[in-house]
Amino acid sequence: MVFGSVDCCLGSFIVPFLDQAGFSIPPFDFRVDGVTAITCDTHKYGFGPKGLSVVMYRDKELRRYQYFVYPDWSGGAYASPTMAGSRPGATIAGTWATMQYMGQSGYLNSCRSIVTCAKTIEAAIRETIPELYVLGEPAASVVAFGSQNSTVNVLEVGDIMAAKGWDLNGLANPPAVHIACTRLTTKMTEQFIQDLKESVQEAKGKPPGKGTMVTLYGLGVSSPIGSTLVGRLATYFIDALTIA
Repeated sequence: MVFGSVDCCLGSFIVPFLDQAGFSIPPFDFRVDGVTAITCDTHKYGFGPKGLSVVMYRDKELRRYQYFVYPDWSGGAYASPTMAGSRPGATIAGTWATMQYMGQSGYLNSCRSIVTCAKTIEAAIRETIPELYVLGEPAASVVAFGSQNSTVNVLEVGDIMAAKGWDLNGLANPPAVHIACTRLTTKMTEQFIQDLKESVQEAKGKPPGKGTMVTLYGLGVSSPIGSTLVGRLATYFIDALTIA
């Protein structure tokens, strides 16, 4: 048997509500034969505190494979539903309270407004910013865009947007930038579109600057060992975080 796990960590509180919100999407969950597990992050669009994730199984027999049970331990019989023996109860309680507050209707309304925002941004890029193109067919809250104009470095566009206060993410292979729309973005959709248009014009024909996206992702494709260098930098960064 081949087990199929759906990584629904980012879209877990968006994708399940798309049909009800009026957006079409193919089945992705346990309605699909072969899907045996679904992962879900409650802190993203679920709005709970960070530090909690959920994995759901098609049946309890599959769930038992994640248990850790050690009946012969010298400290006594030990059993845990996860590899982590201790889990933060405050995070679980905070997530439960958030979900009770939001309710089914709250998450449905959140999905509708966020996806509408994403589709508005997608349409604006396709129809009014010819220097850019949208990657794929965004189904939910994330819109990724690249440059189809040789005079526009999309990572430079991302750095200019960062200077305007937007928190976007750089992508590689191909170079691109994406926005994950949130409830905050829904109130500033038109401002985002206007800032993006201005950033594209500012980046046009401009030599790459020294912003984070250009520096990091440019290094990654600068030579055959570029990705190795980026990996080494990431390792040093994590080392720095652990210095006492």
